[in-house]
Amino acid sequence: MDIGVIGAGPAGLALAWFLKGTKYNVTVYEGLNDVGLKPCAWGLISGIEDYVPITKEAIISEIKGFRIYLDDKLVHDIRVNKKLGYIINKPIFLKNIAEKVEVKYNIKIIEKDGEYFTTEGTKIIADKMIYANGHYSLPKDNTIPAIQYITDYQIDKEIVEFYFYSDLLGYAWIFPDENGSKIGIGGWADIPFLKERIKRILKGKILNFHGARVSDFGILEERLNGRFIGEALGTVYPLTGEGIRPSIISAKLLADSLLNEKNFEREFKKSKLYWTIQTQAKIVHGVKKGYMSLKGLSRIMTKSDPNLVLKVAIGDFDSFDIIKLFGRMII
Repeated sequence: MDIGVIGAGPAGLALAWFLKGTKYNVTVYEGLNDVGLKPCAWGLISGIEDYVPITKEAIISEIKGFRIYLDDKLVHDIRVNKKLGYIINKPIFLKNIAEKVEVKYNIKIIEKDGEYFTTEGTKIIADKMIYANGHYSLPKDNTIPAIQYITDYQIDKEIVEFYFYSDLLGYAWIFPDENGSKIGIGGWADIPFLKERIKRILKGKILNFHGARVSDFGILEERLNGRFIGEALGTVYPLTGEGIRPSIISAKLLADSLLNEKNFEREFKKSKLYWTIQTQAKIVHGVKKGYMSLKGLSRIMTKSDPNLVLKVAIGDFDSFDIIKLFGRMII
């Protein structure tokens, strides 16, 4: 069976990786000339190496601590004796996977009347087509803007910093980079607001600037038909914007459904990934609709037990953890 995948991001490449050597022949179509070009902070939580390979050359540093700020004041400075995750070189990470599967570059796909064509008019012959093209296929209202500066500011390579604000549904960050830092901000605000706010933490000589939109809506239920994975399905944690790891996990869930001939929607809804993303989405939607105050959320994320906040942030939580933080209004 031939499968075509639109988009060579983490989800699309992971699906091809998981199905390699099976009865499914997967071809990934990428509209750009390379992988890993979408801007992001390149953070990965530990455990993803159980799904796809992470080579030493793709690892910039191992994360062993984090700092949390509220309105620019430090409230938590946590360092642990274990690896929490990685800062990776995303292009190298994805290239290592892309080299082991079939990827066709500089090919943009359009759908017309249930059939698929390149922009040059060539028809794509496949038994199944899957969208893994990220936020590009999402309604704009389901995404928020994020901007990021690359600077030469030197931060501890084992530390990541998060900045929450009482007037922003979102956050800013400083992550280590190969030659300095990635300093960014994203949230439910316009670009001028984000550019002005990030000046508070912008440090070092600016080497580059870029931006992208990120899903904060949660899973799109109508897309649980086995034709969407990754951010195109909404698999981004709304509270943090983390998308690489959940996108890869969504690809694994689809691959397993195909190989075991099970219903993808049913299997996906049984997963921890689905429940944790949708729970975070309820929190974000609650703030947007005024059911929860933005200041209240900011206090919870910065003043509560940092280990519990970390569990919620990375999607490693259960209903009891949510009750501890938010009471029963989310469950």
